[in-house]
Amino acid sequence: MTKGSFRKSIAYITRNRGVVFFRAGESPIATLLGAIVVSLTACSSGRPATHPTPVSACTVGSDAAGARDTLSIATMEPVDPTNAPAPTNAIERLAFAQVYETLIDVDCDGAARPALAASWTFDATRTRVTLSLRGGAQFSSGKSVTAADVLAAWQTTAARSMAPGQLARRIAGGTTIVDEHTLVVSLPDTAWLVLADPILAVYEPRSADGWPAGTGAYRVESSDVSAGALVLAPMAPSTNPYLIARPVPSGDLRDAIDAGADVLVAVDPLVASYAAARATLAAVPLPWTRTYVLALPTAALRLSQLLSQPDSQSVALRASLARDAVRAQARPAESPSWWDAPANCGAALDAPTATREQRSNRVVYRREDATARGLAARLVALDSRTVAAGLLPNEFARALREGGDVAYVLDLPAHSLSPCTDLAALRSAAPWLASGFATDARLLPLVDTRETALINRKRVSATVDWSGTLHFGGARSQP
Repeated sequence: MTKGSFRKSIAYITRNRGVVFFRAGESPIATLLGAIVVSLTACSSGRPATHPTPVSACTVGSDAAGARDTLSIATMEPVDPTNAPAPTNAIERLAFAQVYETLIDVDCDGAARPALAASWTFDATRTRVTLSLRGGAQFSSGKSVTAADVLAAWQTTAARSMAPGQLARRIAGGTTIVDEHTLVVSLPDTAWLVLADPILAVYEPRSADGWPAGTGAYRVESSDVSAGALVLAPMAPSTNPYLIARPVPSGDLRDAIDAGADVLVAVDPLVASYAAARATLAAVPLPWTRTYVLALPTAALRLSQLLSQPDSQSVALRASLARDAVRAQARPAESPSWWDAPANCGAALDAPTATREQRSNRVVYRREDATARGLAARLVALDSRTVAAGLLPNEFARALREGGDVAYVLDLPAHSLSPCTDLAALRSAAPWLASGFATDARLLPLVDTRETALINRKRVSATVDWSGTLHFGGARSQP
């Protein structure tokens, strides 16, 4: 499989917006890091200003950081340990990725890497994989990890009411324990790389402080959920830097850059351009991760007619939306999409419920999503019969489920390793969606978006995984 073809099959990712890494003013630096990689050969284009030569794909910085180095993480969002291992915002996504492991890792080239599982083999059909756990693997509590612990973590996640729990239920239901260090997993959609999805991270039950123990490169040393503070310490022995999360008082990422940011993950190209003017920072565009779509309960809308035809007018409209309607790095959405009638999905492709009666002329979007707001504003300008309406998350979910509006602007994962599971979750959120999205003109792709990592080339050592998430320091420490 080529790198390009893999990017059309890698799994969905969670959001990661507005995370900043600051230099700690009082912390000593044991060693200076080498020159940072500022473009990822497989995952990104170059920085806005210059194009230094990359050293290796998916690698940012040197292989090791000084043992006493500290990176201070500034964020506009809180960290809630009760969400682990499934992140709901940028800082949770980053923090959980350091603390919790899946059985395998997948880098931004699409290559599978050992994580909690050190090795694996497939049966003849490649629908069952046998995985052997890493020798000496331990939770941060000091307890040794067994195959039973892996299954227990999946079953705990599967018991949650959240939609991603469907994947954990399918995986846990198809898992057989062979011995303490070996398990066999029957795979949905025969797509084994789904085992790298963070919903399948392994953890112990929560301790008194609310944090489940993980097996990753970091452990939670302290946290103050109400204040938004978090300290991640490397698992000993390790030369990885300490990570300290603190909120940004002003809420302006440019102020964070002025204060000496080491790493900034930004959606807004203006923030990226502001940071790229700094000699110490390099820009690394991350993989395309989200696709914004227009979901229509009925195809009788002028917007549907404009967007559903593969003609020059439709292509030009999408290009205009990517260029002018949003303050994000965007491009016209690429096809085919993972929801275009994936094979062997069974019940996930059952006929939809009857279309609900249209009761309003609204094009609805989530109020907190600036990209969705910009798209909705541009789309209603094309049809004078419609108005844009931003709703709170619970209001949006209810409106989408009922299907009584003209259209809904959704952001979906750009790729999926488990399209049947993701399709079932989408159909659960919007029961009126037809099974043949493309032909029924019910779900119309608008634009793809991605973020940019702005990194201090002298201080940061990180890799970029399949989901665009940064992992800090060197390899995981072995007990």
